[in-house]
Amino acid sequence: MNDIYSIENSAVLKNLLGITNEKELDLAEAELSRANMMLLYEKGFDDFSSEGFCLIHKMLFGEIYEWAGQYRKINILKREKLLAGQSVWYSDVMNIGRELDNAFSEINKVSWTSLTKEDFVKKLARLFPKLWQVHPFREGNTRTTVMMMTFFTEHFGYYFNQTLMADSAEYVRDSFVLASLGEHSEFEHLEKILLDAICTEPIDYSGDSEENCTAKEKYGSDNYQPAKHEYRA
Repeated sequence: MNDIYSIENSAVLKNLLGITNEKELDLAEAELSRANMMLLYEKGFDDFSSEGFCLIHKMLFGEIYEWAGQYRKINILKREKLLAGQSVWYSDVMNIGRELDNAFSEINKVSWTSLTKEDFVKKLARLFPKLWQVHPFREGNTRTTVMMMTFFTEHFGYYFNQTLMADSAEYVRDSFVLASLGEHSEFEHLEKILLDAICTEPIDYSGDSEENCTAKEKYGSDNYQPAKHEYRA
């Protein structure tokens, strides 16, 4: 079985835009999903469930992929530089629905309002990577997870610095990888950026603010080129 999501004899994903060049598709996907993130954020969102996760994905990528918001039908891997070319073990296609439901069940059992900010971040850093590790979609899983995390955090009265997370895409992905290694998982990297991203006061998004510049220096990368997901037998 081949990757049913890719154009024949190509690594480029089939898309509604008719794009056949990988770099052009990456650019279009980034621009459209970013614009859709802003639209979704303005509307607000409070469906913290598997169905809500699918809805966010559909809102972000529905203009690009016919399968947006639908669970993938193939197993995938992604060779991580951080893991010397190995991949995190994502959910098998037969288990996606159950494992995503279980991850949300764990999240929704927590008494979040009783936690200090520091404990809130620690819980977030341990539970949201479980959503990410399911990797229910063929593409766009990290952005969907971060968007869900944004709504979830703000639902409980905090402010969430989306710009910091977007500017730190490589660091964020690596943090999810480190938090998804079973008994060898490490959560400190994700906790560190979440402590900076989650605030009790409104966020100053002016690009030249001292806090933004410092945060970008800590986490940002100007040369991030994410590896592509591959079909896994």
